[in-house]
Amino acid sequence: MQTFSSWEKDLEGLNRDQIRDLQLERLQLTCNRAYSRVDFYRKRFDEIGFTPDDIKSLDDLENIPFTTQSDLADHYPYGMFAVPLKDIVRLKYSKSVGDSPIVIGYTKKDVKIWTEMMARLMVSIGIDKKDIVQVAFNYSLFTGAFNFNAGTEEIGATVAPSAMVSATIQLKIMQDFRSTVLATTPSFALHILETMRTQSLDPHLLNLKMGIFGPDFMTSSLREELEEGFGIKAYSIYGVEELVEPGVAGECEYQDGLHIAEDHFYAEVINPATGKLLPPGSPGELVITTLTTEAYPLIRYRTGDITALFESPCPCGRRTIRMSPSYRRSDDRITVRGVSIYPQQVEKIIAEVEPGIVDFRLLVHTAYGLGDRLDLLIVPPDQATEMRGTRGQVLERIRATLRRHLGLGIRVQWSTREMLPAEGMLYKTVIN
Repeated sequence: MQTFSSWEKDLEGLNRDQIRDLQLERLQLTCNRAYSRVDFYRKRFDEIGFTPDDIKSLDDLENIPFTTQSDLADHYPYGMFAVPLKDIVRLKYSKSVGDSPIVIGYTKKDVKIWTEMMARLMVSIGIDKKDIVQVAFNYSLFTGAFNFNAGTEEIGATVAPSAMVSATIQLKIMQDFRSTVLATTPSFALHILETMRTQSLDPHLLNLKMGIFGPDFMTSSLREELEEGFGIKAYSIYGVEELVEPGVAGECEYQDGLHIAEDHFYAEVINPATGKLLPPGSPGELVITTLTTEAYPLIRYRTGDITALFESPCPCGRRTIRMSPSYRRSDDRITVRGVSIYPQQVEKIIAEVEPGIVDFRLLVHTAYGLGDRLDLLIVPPDQATEMRGTRGQVLERIRATLRRHLGLGIRVQWSTREMLPAEGMLYKTVIN
C-alpha cells in the first residue's frame, strides 16, 4: 500500500464521507469569496436568487449555473480576479475560441499550492530526491512546464529543463545528465523514441526509469510502446488550462485511473447536451469547481473533456475519486503535438489573411491516437484576381501566420470543393 506524503496530509486517513465534508467546508468558503469579490459570480447568484449561505450540502452546487470559457473571455483581462492586481504574482495568457483571450492570475499562496500538488503527484509514483527530472515541454505559454520545475525542486530532486530542443540533444542530455525521469508530451516522447531507434541507441544505456506524460492521454498501445521502448513506467497526468496545469489529477503506481486532488477541486460529470449530472462510471463532460484558489476561483467550470469518475477503492490506499483518461472532447478542439487548436481560430486567421478563400478543411493525422500532423486544405476563389497575390504567396502567408499564432507548423495545400471531406465538417481525423 502506498505511503501518503506530507504534500497530501489533508487527505490522509479520511474516508469518502470525511473527504466530502472537507470539500463542503471549502466549497462554502469559495462561493463566499467569489460572491463577495467577483462581480460576475455575484450577478449570477443574484439572478437565480441564490446565496452562498444556501449551500448546505455538495448537492446544492447543482443549483448554480455553469461557468464557460466564453465567460472567462468576456471578462478579459482581470474581471474574474478575486484579489487586487497587486496581490498577483503570476499571470498566464491563454487563447480562447472567441476574439478575446483569457488571463489567469495566481497569488503567492496559489503558486505554493500548485507546487505542492505537483510534488504530491511526483512522490505518489516514486520520484524522490535522488532523481533527475528532464522537463521537455515548451516553456513559452505553457506555464505547466514551470510547475514541473517547481514540483521537482520541492521534493529535493534535480530538474534538468531541456524545453523543446531536438530529439538528438534530448538524448544527449539524458545520457550525460543521467536523467531518471522524462516529463513531456506523449507525442514528443514518441519522437524521441523513434530518434533513439534511428541512432541504434540501446535504452539500457540510459538511466530512465519512468516518464510523466501530458496533456494528451496515452492509449494502451502508446503506453506499451513507450514503456517497452524506453524500458520505463509511463504515467499520465491531467490539468485544465484555465485552472492549473498540470496538477488536477494524476496516476498512482497502479496506473488504474487518475486520482483527483479532491482537497483542492470538486469534480462532477454531466451530460454535455443537457447539463444534467451523471452517476459515477457514466462518461460525460468533466466539470470542476476550485476549492482553495485565491486569485481565480471558478465555480462549475465546464472543461470540455469527456471522462468518467470512479469511487471504487484503489490498491494504493487513497480514497480520492479517479477519472478515466479523456480521449474525446465535448467541443471541436483538436490537439496536435500537445498544441490545442480550435478550427474557428484557423477560420478567423484565413479570413483575415486571405478573405477570398472559399472553403477549408483541417486534416488531423494521428499516431497511436495522438494528433501528429496537421494539414490545411483550402479552396481558392474561381478568379485568381480575387486573391492578394499568387497562389504561392497566399500559401506562404497563411502558413507563416498560422505558425505565428498557433505555434505549430501546418502544411497548407490547395484543393477543390469536390476533394474536401463532407460538407459542414471543419476537420477530419486521419488515422495513420
